[in-house]
Amino acid sequence: MGFSGSLKHEKQEHKGTPMVPPRVRDPRPTLTTHDMHRFLEDMKRALAGEPGRYDEFVAVMRAFKYDMMGTAGVVNYVEVLLAEHPQLLREFNKFLPWDYIRSHGPAGSSGI
Repeated sequence: MGFSGSLKHEKQEHKGTPMVPPRVRDPRPTLTTHDMHRFLEDMKRALAGEPGRYDEFVAVMRAFKYDMMGTAGVVNYVEVLLAEHPQLLREFNKFLPWDYIRSHGPAGSSGI
């Protein structure tokens, strides 16, 4: 289970390109470290029966932190990793830049 791709140094998609401010202001509330910790705790609970998935998620986030993987790569990886957990995907969306948000079914849905 999990992602079948590689964590090898994926070049960042927009390296060298100047950042252009978005045309539309992100209407979502600003997230805090408390929000992040709550998401990680929810993830640990949801993935308790699937050994290694949480560690795999942490490895992906670490790869992103150290510029070994770009935003698009992280989004694709996490979508595969959490494909059976649409609620976690919706929660993960809250931490994504505005232009990377994807739909994962209705909020009350238990599957995709």
